[in-house]
Amino acid sequence: MNPAAHKPLGIFFLDAGRKYFGVPAIRKLLDGMSREGLDMMQLYVSDNQGFRFAPGDRVVRTPYGVYDLTPALGDGYCQEDKAPDGSGRYLTQEDMEKILDYARQVGVEIIPALNMPGHMGAILEHFPHLRYPGSRSSLNLGNPEAVAFGLALAEQYAAYFAGRGCRFFNFCADEFANDLGTMGLDLIYHNGDMKHFVSFVNGLAERIAQNGMVPMAFNDGIYYHDDKETYGTIDSRIWVQYWIAGWEGYRPASAATLAEAGFHLINANHRYYCGAGQKDWESHTEQVRGFDGRVFDRDTVIPQPAGAMLCCWCDRADADGPDGGQALTGRLLPVIAAFGQAMRDWRSEISCS
Repeated sequence: MNPAAHKPLGIFFLDAGRKYFGVPAIRKLLDGMSREGLDMMQLYVSDNQGFRFAPGDRVVRTPYGVYDLTPALGDGYCQEDKAPDGSGRYLTQEDMEKILDYARQVGVEIIPALNMPGHMGAILEHFPHLRYPGSRSSLNLGNPEAVAFGLALAEQYAAYFAGRGCRFFNFCADEFANDLGTMGLDLIYHNGDMKHFVSFVNGLAERIAQNGMVPMAFNDGIYYHDDKETYGTIDSRIWVQYWIAGWEGYRPASAATLAEAGFHLINANHRYYCGAGQKDWESHTEQVRGFDGRVFDRDTVIPQPAGAMLCCWCDRADADGPDGGQALTGRLLPVIAAFGQAMRDWRSEISCS
């Protein structure tokens, strides 16, 4: 897909990993998206605070062994200012089929999102020998068994969702080993382990592409530190969701660098995040109306990005208790409406130019 040949995509990202959203809540959100002309919902199903969906027989098989995901499903663990919702619940395959069917009915695509190699804490609690040294949340990419597990896990999800007509798969790849005291990507960039990260990201992209899907990831590790030479070339088939240009001690590549490298860019600017239990993220309705998808973090302008994405993160998934996402859904619908208006304004400007 060439973003210059298509209208910019309007994507809503739902953190249904930390917080359990039942089928009724997700249907309401899909209805709201459909009314606003938004194109895609990214359904994020796993993080440190929760693991909410595993397809098929829930078993990952590699040459190193057989790994049953079933015990990992449900709530994960608390982590500083992050907590699961306490429901212990997850989506069954029957639930997911209902969501996919309903999304098709209302004209919204589902993009599955499964974070790896970081933010895997809820899964890795049950496979601790696969963790990166010192990290509770991330795969050890220097361990062939851990790499094989991660690639096979992605293959399982890609095959399931591709078989149900999904065109994109987001493996996220953000904030690797960010529980090490220093941000993990900065650490591995300087200790030489970035080569393992690049190899793993390319392996994920290849397996997703082999299933006929477009791979997606957040921008964090895509040519970290604006370095396109030291650790090898990253697969340019990956559509990059650009959320942040970094902070002191954390140096993702600039949006301009990634555009010049030929990546399709989705503007997922963190300034417009909304979510559960975080005071600064709770509504943002007025602010979201001003979301111009061409203006990336640090006011970098990319004239023709592939689209924009509004992210709902549920770091404090416990804020509303185990209600299946009903309360938060009610608060999200006006934010979705504001994002829909922002997308219409932006698309109108492009069509008139």
